[in-house]
Amino acid sequence: MTKSNNYKSNQKNQTEMWKKMKTTAILLSAIAVISSSVSTSGSISVLAAAPSSNISSINQTKTLDHMLVQNLTKTNVPVTLPLTRGYVNGFEVYYISTEASDKGLADHLTNFTHSRVSFAPALKNAPPQSLANIYVFRNGIKGSGPLGFQPNVPDSQPGDPGYSPLWRINNVEWKQGVSPKELKSETDILSAQKNGALTISSSDAIVNCPFVYWHGGSLKERTDKTLSDQMAYGGAQVLNTDIKKMQVTFVAHRGFAPDGSTIYYIATDASVKKVADKFGVTFVNKTGAALLSGGSSDLYVFTNGIKGTGPMGFQPSIPSTNVGDTAYSPLWRIQATTWKDPSHAEFLTRVTQITSAAQAGKLSIKQEWYLTAQLSMCVFRCK
Repeated sequence: MTKSNNYKSNQKNQTEMWKKMKTTAILLSAIAVISSSVSTSGSISVLAAAPSSNISSINQTKTLDHMLVQNLTKTNVPVTLPLTRGYVNGFEVYYISTEASDKGLADHLTNFTHSRVSFAPALKNAPPQSLANIYVFRNGIKGSGPLGFQPNVPDSQPGDPGYSPLWRINNVEWKQGVSPKELKSETDILSAQKNGALTISSSDAIVNCPFVYWHGGSLKERTDKTLSDQMAYGGAQVLNTDIKKMQVTFVAHRGFAPDGSTIYYIATDASVKKVADKFGVTFVNKTGAALLSGGSSDLYVFTNGIKGTGPMGFQPSIPSTNVGDTAYSPLWRIQATTWKDPSHAEFLTRVTQITSAAQAGKLSIKQEWYLTAQLSMCVFRCK
């Protein structure tokens, strides 16, 4: 089979898989990055810059065998993020931090991790059944935790029924006169509370922190670590996990923000096992409960038209909100966007273009399945 046939076969299989998922709740977590400019050559470097709608893309579509195919560069790029160490049931775990519902907390975690953690107030609208608990120590044993004390202790890890990347923060404080010790499980913390050694105070702050490495498992690494502009989503999302260096490198997929500026995002988990297996991400059934809440926003996913590197094998997707918007949420509710005549599809990059095309009767928009993605303001500039 030729390389071209392989590409077409992969796209066909991917499209058929998604069509079978209609009306199924899917939570695919991802971290996205805003690109302030895009060119056809050069390297990618991390910058702390504001998002921009300025795009210097090359020709966006081309005709191949009477079929429209996107002609974008840098559709997949590597992005390296810092890991944070924690404990679950006595074992070390490692996770990334991407959003927080509290502005002060987001800023603190940005300084702590040296990587942008976005303020996402809509996370507070996620229902309780979609959340897990994490215990943060405010005093006691000095250590690598975000407040300078022992590492955080989540209540679960991937594979546990209660696991979710959305954590409700519980503050832990040792009482005066008590000799603190390092605690490595929720059971130990609750036992110490029962014995009167410490107090636990729940907060309404929610953080989005997907696990990367845990006891008995990790996010799947790609076998072929070569990135290309035709590469599809599936298989695996991680290029390399380096526990010694406390970092993980993901494949960042290209998409478009509502205003047409470029975003890159990584996938970390899905609330349907079949989809999780297809993408090579963590299965998290619990997060599906968040999709019908006020904590989600829309993502327009193209189901036909111009062939490309979007989730269904067509052009890149476009979310309805962006980091910094009041309504922004890292939970994306999928709106299947279908051209009535695929042979006359247009390459769209803005929400307003989708709305205009729908009003003109050129395409239909229908809520089919659900996808969540974490948008983090790690900013890239293409030189």
